[in-house]
Amino acid sequence: MRALVVHEFGPLGSHKVEEVPAPKSGPNDVLIDVHAIGLNFPDTLMLQGKYQKRPDRPFVPGRDLAGVVRSVGSDVTRCKPGDRVVAQVFTGGFAQSVAAPEKRCFPLPEAVSFEEAAGMITVFNTAWVAIELRAGIQAGETVMVTGAAGGVGLAAVQLCKARGVTVLAAVSSPEKGELALANGADHVIDTNATDLDALKRHLRAQVEAATGAKNGNGCNAVIDMVGGDLFEAGLRVLAFGGRLIVVGFAGGTVPAAKANYLLYNNIGVLGAPLDIQFEHAYADMERGVAETLRLASEGKVRANITARYPLDEIVPALQTFTDRKMKGKIVVTTGRE
Repeated sequence: MRALVVHEFGPLGSHKVEEVPAPKSGPNDVLIDVHAIGLNFPDTLMLQGKYQKRPDRPFVPGRDLAGVVRSVGSDVTRCKPGDRVVAQVFTGGFAQSVAAPEKRCFPLPEAVSFEEAAGMITVFNTAWVAIELRAGIQAGETVMVTGAAGGVGLAAVQLCKARGVTVLAAVSSPEKGELALANGADHVIDTNATDLDALKRHLRAQVEAATGAKNGNGCNAVIDMVGGDLFEAGLRVLAFGGRLIVVGFAGGTVPAAKANYLLYNNIGVLGAPLDIQFEHAYADMERGVAETLRLASEGKVRANITARYPLDEIVPALQTFTDRKMKGKIVVTTGRE
């Protein structure tokens, strides 16, 4: 079969797709013929050895995929050959076949395509953890999403709107703002400023104009994908009892919060990691995947696929993340019909 193989960590262009043996599955594994693969920014870190976990080499990277079950291990009870599934794995996804743990496979409704499912699984799971498990977002609240035109950002915008939330989309360009609005955002917040102090003033003024809140403190929650100065400025637009949810650091800088500011303003900062939820809150993750796929089958959320590449061009596809101009989702197809 064809797969992208990492022999040694290095620049994205140092890796290539090659012929490798088909994976062997164990008693708890589901062997999947992959039809579509979803790409994410952390995939680029994995290839470079910059991800927090570094698999032994050589290995096949990739986490998001959808396809058809070819066979199942002796202890598998939830899947059978012929089932349509979407899976989120730690490695192995960038290939024509994958042996996925049963607990990382989820039934795929007929109304949701392989490409949509592969493009949704990680970004919507990430957004769902932030919105449901960490922020506890409720109908009627106001939420600002930073990096709102990226994969997780657009997922967060859609899931918030499905809950009856007023969404402020924080983006760096009018084009990205239009994409966020097309996904249900109520207002666009421009994030361009000359320095941190200017950004704080700029965001507060826009939030005040959008919500009518005094001093710009109109957000019940901020879902932050970017970090850096946007994290700092995001704290300044939180209302009483507000919470900022840390999802990632797409801006490249890991920020720090001053505890006295959190105390004086009665606000909180919470992390929203994804992978460990499968270990500690698996029932919640099952519920989240089921909710997302139900919404997708009803046409209420979508993956926002903006580009498609064949498997042999997966490296150029991954390189589009490095220019920081990504909008929506990229999916890779394996050639299976």
